[in-house]
Amino acid sequence: MKELHDLTDLQLAILREIWRRKRATVTDVYEALLDETGLAKKTVGTMITRLEKQGFLEHYTEGREFVYEPTVSEEEVGRAKVRNIVDRLFGGSVTALVSHALEAKDVKPGDVERVRALIAEFDKKKTRERKR
Repeated sequence: MKELHDLTDLQLAILREIWRRKRATVTDVYEALLDETGLAKKTVGTMITRLEKQGFLEHYTEGREFVYEPTVSEEEVGRAKVRNIVDRLFGGSVTALVSHALEAKDVKPGDVERVRALIAEFDKKKTRERKR
């Protein structure tokens, strides 16, 4: 399987549409992405076939069409992309990533409190795991 963090923007757009629907045909994805991409249906079909060959999708036959389902979750891909960013841009330092994010100008009211809540929940989860 291709690395999860190496997916292109087009591959991610296709996967997002299939994740949103849970399962989809080439026609479903083509129609959903047509305005955004302007790609031909055959091109979308080729991309879906490649995603399947890479192990990100699987299909079954329904009538005369292939119906595709994801074999990886959006969360798995998101975590892999974040891990890659942390490793490549911040030398593996989560602290550096959070510091950089908090220094950005687009931190919205309540973001810091939500980050604190996420950290507290993470700590609780890790404590429970250690007690097992």
